[in-house]
Amino acid sequence: MTKKKSRFLTFFCSLIPGAGEMYLGFLKQGISIMCIFALLLAVGEIIFPPLSVFGTVIWFYSFFHTHNLNSLPDDEFYAIQDDFLIHSHQLAALKAVLLGRYRKVTAIVLILLGFSIVWDNVNDFLMYFASDVLHISWRFLDVVSWFSRQLPRNISAVVIILAGFYLIRNKKRELDP
Repeated sequence: MTKKKSRFLTFFCSLIPGAGEMYLGFLKQGISIMCIFALLLAVGEIIFPPLSVFGTVIWFYSFFHTHNLNSLPDDEFYAIQDDFLIHSHQLAALKAVLLGRYRKVTAIVLILLGFSIVWDNVNDFLMYFASDVLHISWRFLDVVSWFSRQLPRNISAVVIILAGFYLIRNKKRELDP
């Protein structure tokens, strides 16, 4: 049986996503939150930096979820079952949706992510080649490098904006008689 814990220690554990839930005895929930947080940060750092922003959302969720759990009355607290946040059947359903109904959108997102990674690597090589072989000024190359690094982000931003307009347009058509 899970027991309620010290509010002081709960606060400090809640500063790490998932650790507060684990401290309160909800190990499966804590591990789920911790893994999701780490995965978002890793993917955001390595592949697509704007994705790291969602790590903040997970952090806030974990922080407030921990304090909400600890502030529940005893009977409600003891009634909560510890379970993983995401189950394998939910992942299978997500896979079916992404590869079935939204196959083209999924393909475009994957192509853009791949393009972003390749562009970053090609950009590094071109800057090295331009500076050492062609002897182009470092100041000029810094400016060119900055603009070229922003290109994949800007393309992603334009795609997201266009997708938003598309969704709004379709919703308006749905609402108009």
